[in-house]
Amino acid sequence: MENLRESLDLSLFWEYRAVVLGGLGFNLAVFLCAGAAAIVLGLTACLCRLSRRRWLARLAGGYTETCRSAPEYVLLIWVHYVPPLLLTVATGIKISFSPFGSAVIALGLAYSGYLAETFRAGILAVPRGHVDAAAALGMTPRLRLRRIVLPQALRHMLPEAMNQAISLFKATTLVSLIAVPDLMYRVSMIASQEMRPLPLYTGAALVYCALIFTFSSAVRLLSERWRRRHLA
Repeated sequence: MENLRESLDLSLFWEYRAVVLGGLGFNLAVFLCAGAAAIVLGLTACLCRLSRRRWLARLAGGYTETCRSAPEYVLLIWVHYVPPLLLTVATGIKISFSPFGSAVIALGLAYSGYLAETFRAGILAVPRGHVDAAAALGMTPRLRLRRIVLPQALRHMLPEAMNQAISLFKATTLVSLIAVPDLMYRVSMIASQEMRPLPLYTGAALVYCALIFTFSSAVRLLSERWRRRHLA
């Protein structure tokens, strides 16, 4: 009971609220940068996988499956330590990645695999007749993609893409493993100093739950409105 009472006493978390909550800025920055990288890489992998060139489609398929299969924890550690070591050996110059850059690269790679499949499903859901009609009107492949395919594909893939965005934000809680000064990193530093981890980690859990619940509710409302508009 004493431990339970201590874990529910959030006065220590409130005392350090400015320092701890300041780490959320790093979570949001990693989320936005990694999300942008995942969208670019995912769309590129998707278009390559739909290519008529078999070697390119197979290469994109291998990339997609590798990124989807690798755990975010493993990718964070690997990206932060292995490529700098290989580049240092190859060039003879000591090279290191910043924790923030490594986090963006690792999470961008991980979620580009998921988004590539989401994009591919959305594009394949576009009626073939619409694409053929655009081709009959003389549209170039790039123009068909921009004017016909992507606007319709967006309607199909938006709900799933938003769910992937929620998962990406959850994954930003792992970046403290490579010393990105996010919320969890700051909580762990304060906990080691104050020797009272329960209220600090409880407060961090409540903050994350509130943010993710708000984000999930917004996504659910947006998806419902989008679905009603589509069915109307």
